[in-house]
Amino acid sequence: MTGGALHPPDPPLSDGTVTLRPFTDADVEQITASCQDPEIQRFIPVPRPYQRADAEAYVRRTERQWAEGTKAAFAIIDATDPEMLLGAINVAINGAVGNSGYWVAPWARGRGIAGRALRLLTDWAFASVGLGVILLEIRPENAASIAVATRCGYHRAGEIDINVETGERNGLIFSRLASDLAGSGDGPV
Repeated sequence: MTGGALHPPDPPLSDGTVTLRPFTDADVEQITASCQDPEIQRFIPVPRPYQRADAEAYVRRTERQWAEGTKAAFAIIDATDPEMLLGAINVAINGAVGNSGYWVAPWARGRGIAGRALRLLTDWAFASVGLGVILLEIRPENAASIAVATRCGYHRAGEIDINVETGERNGLIFSRLASDLAGSGDGPV
């Protein structure tokens, strides 16, 4: 499904704890603050140093990608506090294949946020976007992200070079097929 606009779910995706909605200008300050985190900078290819202008450009880029149908990027927000950004999750779309990534703000870690968001995104991408497979690229030392992927029904499928700075072959690929029987989850991750 490329070439046509993607439409954000209406109402936004939610499990009662987290809600996924498109990014807005109101998220810029919290994106900027989150992307100062050394763990996000270690595992996500963000500009360093990360400036407010980077967050503003990111929000504009996500708007274009929704309109182009190439990527669905969601702010992960607290379902009870719609002003509280907890993280980000997206899925880039190329035909029936999606490539997803996520991060959780330092102040929101340890609460199962990534797993909840990944389950919501996965179910939506398979049911509403029509994807057949979703891939995750995860660094092998990112044990928390590997655990989230595994608990959400993703399986290790191989390795890939994802370190854009050094070119090292150090990435793991996890995949989930629309036809996988692994449920999108009982209980928090």
